[in-house]
Amino acid sequence: MPDLAPERPDPAPAAAVPAQPEPGGEIFVPERPRRELLTLDKPEPPRPGTGRDEMMPRIDSEDLDIAGSPRADLRAAGLAVPKMHQLVRRGDTAMWAFAVRASEALRWWLDIRQAADQTGWMPVLLGPPEEWRDNGEAIIHEGDDELARADEIDAAELLHEKGAEAGEPARGVPILPRRGDSDFATPQHEGLLGLVETDAGWKIPAMFPWKGSTNWELYGAEHASVLRSWNRRFEAELVAMTYDVVELYVPHPPSREEALAVASEAYAYCPDLLDSGVPTLEDLAEHMIRSKAWYFRWA
Repeated sequence: MPDLAPERPDPAPAAAVPAQPEPGGEIFVPERPRRELLTLDKPEPPRPGTGRDEMMPRIDSEDLDIAGSPRADLRAAGLAVPKMHQLVRRGDTAMWAFAVRASEALRWWLDIRQAADQTGWMPVLLGPPEEWRDNGEAIIHEGDDELARADEIDAAELLHEKGAEAGEPARGVPILPRRGDSDFATPQHEGLLGLVETDAGWKIPAMFPWKGSTNWELYGAEHASVLRSWNRRFEAELVAMTYDVVELYVPHPPSREEALAVASEAYAYCPDLLDSGVPTLEDLAEHMIRSKAWYFRWA
């Protein structure tokens, strides 16, 4: 597992934060945190009386704990989080959540992900709370045991079949050679951060059968199978799962030699990519080489 935690000195006021941080300087650009922070060292503890305390106040009171919530486990790992509520329950499995501001969202995700081996809780950014009303009815479908079904799916075979179904993608010389977006999309807006008790983030879409891509006949098990394959090969991590978007942090993107084949996988997984601003498969391959943030949205 890569070291995901950034070094996080106290943030300066928005106007004082440089667009390109100097070594050892500020690394958070308010509202638009940079992906580079994902590979930096673990942060020093916050100092009393700083702006960081105001943005992420320490809430150590056990009075805010709710039976079954992750707060006690996170507190034991040195993470003081706000009061949270149970957002979704599927059988014996629950997703807990608390609200995060855009400027804090990725910071929270990183802190909690770094402590996951100790706490057993994996984070995922969930987008707007209104999309998760009624036990997540708009987000999850009535799957049975999607996680068990994922074990029966061969990701390579699945993507081969979906690629044939999608048809031949547009090809050509890439015209977006700098499509290495510096930001994740979901953390740029206020929303919820969810916590799920699991040992791997790729399992989450199957634990709560995600239906954002049902128009492409991919369900929780299919997502888990594909994300597990990318996790094994590129250490891909689930960062966000919203109404119709999945975002991954990919610390070891494919090499230039393998990028076109991986772009074909991404196209089979989400053919809408080539209908939403990425004109050719070669453009997608160029993006996947340069970017550690992979974005998928099913229209």
